[in-house]
Amino acid sequence: MTGLFLGLLLGFVMQRGRFCMAGGLRDLYLFRDSRMTIAMLIIITLQSIGLFILIDLGWAKLPSGDFRWLATLVGGLMFGIGMGLASSCSTGAYYRAAEGLIGSMVAVLGFVISSWFIRQPNGKQIFAPINAPSLPDAPLTQTFNISPWIAVSVLTITTLFLVYRHLNKKSYPIPQLQPRKQGISHLLFEARWHPFVTATIIGIIALLAWPSSLLSGRVGGLGISGPSAQLFSLITEGKTGFFGWAGYLLIGIFVGALIAAWGSQELRVRSPGWKALVKSLFGGLLMGIGSGLAGGCMLGNTVVNTAWFSWQGWLFIPCILVGSWLVSYFTIIIPNQSIKKSEA
Repeated sequence: MTGLFLGLLLGFVMQRGRFCMAGGLRDLYLFRDSRMTIAMLIIITLQSIGLFILIDLGWAKLPSGDFRWLATLVGGLMFGIGMGLASSCSTGAYYRAAEGLIGSMVAVLGFVISSWFIRQPNGKQIFAPINAPSLPDAPLTQTFNISPWIAVSVLTITTLFLVYRHLNKKSYPIPQLQPRKQGISHLLFEARWHPFVTATIIGIIALLAWPSSLLSGRVGGLGISGPSAQLFSLITEGKTGFFGWAGYLLIGIFVGALIAAWGSQELRVRSPGWKALVKSLFGGLLMGIGSGLAGGCMLGNTVVNTAWFSWQGWLFIPCILVGSWLVSYFTIIIPNQSIKKSEA
């Protein structure tokens, strides 16, 4: 049940910290705001340092398999486009659905269905030409014949430099409402969480996922793509494969976010309108297919596989950037340019 416990923590922290990886990448493009990008580096760095210590101690193992480079490229691009359309990544959609956002519920529905479909014989047959090209899944450290600790050191120094530079920028106070709670209640359910604090907690949770999942016989860290597919099989066919470590993690994420939303009085049903719902559904479908092709979602690839310097994880990042930025360009930048021209 460690998966359930870590899921509860993760869902709670992500909801209270408003930790949106999709929004962070969008803001980097639109506003040159790097806070969430640096926050993701904090998660990767903390996890990477701890992971290689756990490996040396024999408490964690790295996944093995083929590196399907073409599927990662195509899947990453599809996931990025879907993320832009749904205005959240798959994990973000789960915790926002727990808040009562109907658009996120629809995105989760699409993600669950397509995650299941691409793992079925018909789905595998359709995407077989994309899945076929593969290479041994050697990490970057093995490809360049360097010690993992050299890579960890470079990653750590880079992250520390970016954090230091960001924290030393001139900042302006953000107006806040008068606190209605005090003590722990205020900190947990009312206070504004800094993205770097949220990232630090998530990094620790992501690290703990490795040994806890290994105890259940599963090799890997956080991930929700596979259990999302199993959830569909559970609902439609009654298959109980969902009830493993990763399945309980997924349950925990939703319940933890639900508790956080209820405690912070953010739990209420909200609908964005039919046009946005259609975009969310299509975005969720694309994210499910993309994560199935790329071997992981935003959480599994961008946050977890990068920690052990997997080619798959680091190649996934530029692909989702291109996909999400394309959506931002055509749905935000171009319409705003048209408005400015009409007003001129």
